[in-house]
Order: sequence, then structure tokens, then C-alpha cells
Amino acid sequence: DLQGEIEAHTDIYHNLDENGQKILRSLEGSDEAALLQRRLDNMNFKWSELRKKSLNIRSHLEASSDQWKRLHLSLQELLVWLQLKDDELSRQAPIGGDFPAVQKQNDVHRAFKRELKTKEPVIMSTLETVRIFLTEQPLEGLEKLYQEPRELPPEERAQNGTRLLRKQAEEVNTEWEKLNLHSSDWQRKIDEALERLQELQEATDELDLKLRQAEVIKGSWQPVGDLLIDSLQDQLEKVKALRGEIAPLKENVSHVNDLARQLTTLGIQLSPYNLSTLEDLNTRWKLLQVAVEDRVRQLHEAHRDFGPASQHFLSTSVQGPWERAISPNKVPYYIK
Repeated sequence: DLQGEIEAHTDIYHNLDENGQKILRSLEGSDEAALLQRRLDNMNFKWSELRKKSLNIRSHLEASSDQWKRLHLSLQELLVWLQLKDDELSRQAPIGGDFPAVQKQNDVHRAFKRELKTKEPVIMSTLETVRIFLTEQPLEGLEKLYQEPRELPPEERAQNGTRLLRKQAEEVNTEWEKLNLHSSDWQRKIDEALERLQELQEATDELDLKLRQAEVIKGSWQPVGDLLIDSLQDQLEKVKALRGEIAPLKENVSHVNDLARQLTTLGIQLSPYNLSTLEDLNTRWKLLQVAVEDRVRQLHEAHRDFGPASQHFLSTSVQGPWERAISPNKVPYYIK
């Protein structure tokens, strides 16, 4: 508007200056000439200063316009980046079902957090630049930057330009804080899952080792029918000792199953490998118990029938067609 007024008054200025110079020549040497000369000099000085001011304002507005556009574009790009990163973070869920899987998720999220840390100075710097720009920029300057329909008053166009940048800056700040909170919450879930899954893995490894040790002993058993009669009592004592040794494994099995249930409660779906391991451990524990009890029963029966208290050894004292037997009241007799 100022530039338009200057252009509109240019011809008037030049006419005044030319006429003033003509009058000045006609009054040469008089007091009126000196007075007119001072007035013409004052007019020319003010006109020159007005043009300089107009050019300075125009230059400032053009520079401000470029900066406004740059800030506007930077804020838009940051909002897009923040949305993309939030989507990327959401795709890292859900928590894996075993320790190696969650460890890999932890590595991925560590790299993600490094990206956030690298981007943080850019975001903070942009927000600070916008704050300073809005603080220093007068409304009459902003009115030139934000191109709203011309029917709006200049002051309203300026306010709309201010509101747009401020709104974008607030959105960037809000989305940045939300992204960091989202990242922190995800890291907390990863840390908790790592702790629980590591505990489960250690518990299953310990139970597996103890079961293997017992299974090695079980695998060394000879069939009861192949044992020497004199060794039956010793074998029975050994099996009973093994039964006592494996009894505490019941607590190990319960602990492993409790840990698995806790993970499920946390919303962590165990991997097929972990589920298979749990099923295997529970099955082996049941089979080991059954095997030990069967062994004890068989040795008891063998010891009863063939041990020192029995009369089985007398069967070798007769020859066919004679056979030896025992009556219900434990009296031996012979049958031909």
C-alpha cells in the first residue's frame, strides 16, 4: 500500500520540484529564493527518505516472506516425519514369544531411539526459530506473508498467518512428546518381557538338566528279570533314593508353568518353541514319575517272590517229575 501511494504521488513530486526550480530561478538573489530553496531541499530529502524506507520495508517483507515459507514447509515436513515414525513404532508390536525374538525387538528399538535423538536438535531448533520469528514479526508484516482472500482485512490476514505457524508449531511439539512417550512405553514393555522370558528360559534350562540327569539313571536300569536275587534289595534302595531326589522337581515344574501363565497374563503369546518346550518338560516329568513308581513296584514284587524271605531257592532241590509248591498257609509240598 505504501509503495502504491509513492508511485501515485511520483508525478506530483516531480511537478512540484520542476515548478519550484523555475520559480527559484526567477527569484534568484532574493530572500524569497533562499526560503524556497530550503523548502525544496526539505521536500527532496523527505521524498528520498520515504523511498528508502519503502524499499527497506519491501526488502524486509520479501525476506520475511521467504523465511515464513521455509518455516511453514519445515513444520509440515516434521509433522509428516513424526507420523511416519509413530506408525513405524506401532509396527514393532506385539512383544515376541521368546527371549531371542524380544532381544531382536530391543535391538530394533535401540536403533529407533538413536534416530529420535539425532532428530531432536532439528525439532527443537525449528520450534525455537518459529517462536522468535512470531515474536519479532509485526502484524503488518505477517499480513503480507499469508495470502488469504483479499476481501479479508489486513489485520485478520496477519492474524491468520500467525495462527497457522503457531498451530503447526504446537502440533509438532505435541506429536514429538507423544512419540517419545510411545517409545518409552514400548521400551518398558520390552524390558519387562526380557526379564520374564529370561527367567523362564533359565528355569526351563535348569529343569531340563535335572530331568536329563534322572533320565540317564533311569536309562541305566536293567530289566528286573535280569537282576541277581542278591542285588534286589540294593536296587530297591537306589530307586527309592532316586525317588527322593526327583521329588523337589515338582516345584521346578510348577515354577516353570507359573512363569508361562504370568507371561500370558501380560499379553505375551509364547512362541511355538516355548510352548513345545513346556509340553516336553511336563510330559517327561510325568513319565519319569511313572517309571520310578513302576520300578519300585516291580522290585518290591521280585524281592517278595525271590528274596531271602522266600523259599524259591528250594525249587532247585527237586528233580522232575517232582515239583515244589507252597500251600496257602506257607507249608511247602511236592507234586509228582
